[in-house]
Amino acid sequence: MAPFATGFILTRLALPGPRHLNSTVMRLLFSNRQIPAIILLLCLTGCRSVPAPSNANSNLTVTPAQKAPFTLSIVPTRSTSDSRVITIASQKPDEFYVVLTNISNEPQPVWETWNSWGSQTISFEFTFGNNPPILVARGPQVFTMNFPSTFLIPPGEHEVYPIRLDKWWDVGSIPKSTEMLVSLKAVYQVPNTPEAAEYHVWTGRVESGNYQFTLRQW
Repeated sequence: MAPFATGFILTRLALPGPRHLNSTVMRLLFSNRQIPAIILLLCLTGCRSVPAPSNANSNLTVTPAQKAPFTLSIVPTRSTSDSRVITIASQKPDEFYVVLTNISNEPQPVWETWNSWGSQTISFEFTFGNNPPILVARGPQVFTMNFPSTFLIPPGEHEVYPIRLDKWWDVGSIPKSTEMLVSLKAVYQVPNTPEAAEYHVWTGRVESGNYQFTLRQW
């Protein structure tokens, strides 16, 4: 009976549909002479091939984000154990500095600030208390002479931008107060232009940390 039972099981497995498979299992469970056939049935059932799920993203290539070649920092006008100071004034504010450092292994050309490509690459975010940051950027300018020119920063070296927040900067949204605390962040941002590609100028955005300064205005 064992060969006949085995052949019977293979015949039943060839029939499609779960109803036939369940009927076969029930018959085998009530037959004490067909234990080997039950084992064969379980093996065949567990070894059914399952098609691998298709992966729609299998041909996609993920490109890691390119690391910026610069870091950015701010040097205030005055720095003591009690306070670090920057100023805003329509006429003759004190000067402070933004330092762009080349941390890459290659020389990096950057736009000079006298032309339209570089005049607005530096901006600031002023934050007072828990209020949203206020963007301060240089206003639009009229250039009587304008062409792209660059300053080359060797690896490990710096470009230092002297900053005077005067009438040429859009500071109208800054609260008017003789002296107040401010959290200040510098932003260096270069848009992607045909000239940037031609002169091999890096394009993107770099932010400094948040500096806690005393802001004085007159």
